Amino acid sequence: MASKTIFITATDTDAGKTWVTASAVHALQTQGVDALAIKPVACGLNKAGENEDIETLLMAQQLTDANDISLCRYQLPAAPSQASAAEGEVIDTVKLLQWCAYQSTLADTCLIEGVGGVMVPITANWLVANWIEAIPDAEVWLVVACRLGAINQTLLTLEKLKQMNRIPAHIFFNATTPECNAWLEPTRKAILPFLQESSQVHTLEFGEKPDFQLFSK
Repeated sequence: MASKTIFITATDTDAGKTWVTASAVHALQTQGVDALAIKPVACGLNKAGENEDIETLLMAQQLTDANDISLCRYQLPAAPSQASAAEGEVIDTVKLLQWCAYQSTLADTCLIEGVGGVMVPITANWLVANWIEAIPDAEVWLVVACRLGAINQTLLTLEKLKQMNRIPAHIFFNATTPECNAWLEPTRKAILPFLQESSQVHTLEFGEKPDFQLFSK
């Protein structure tokens, strides 16, 4: 296993997980850290059979082969359980976990980008939450999409992670559009009273990259 494994999850789809993950792996590699970012499950392919999130992570690491960082890719932009079913498949969660474990041996720091939020179904009875529970040594990062509804979604996500005893080490309050910048501070202020002291908070205006200098030490 990697000396450090990080699982990046979110409050919703399109919250900015890929933005945070790509920024992190690029910054860590630039600092000389042996880091790898993977996107094991991806749903939503363009006509060329490419996934935007995977392409972003490949570019951040100067890689070219999607198979190096992704195991399951499906055409339909939906929950993995639905996207795989549309192609007559069911994701093999044992194989998924084994693949992630192997990938994590290839670098000192392995970043695993999840799919959607913690309650998204990978199969009919196995959620992203189960995926996180199956990697007990992984540090959890939470990306919050700061927009209408973010407070409710964030508190529900934090409560679920608390029940799992997986308090996020880092929480990123992220603006996914220029208009969402106005939601950053109200969302952060509303959530702060409910956060554990162990969680480090980061606020990202639209297009702002996180400062990962601290994380490599």
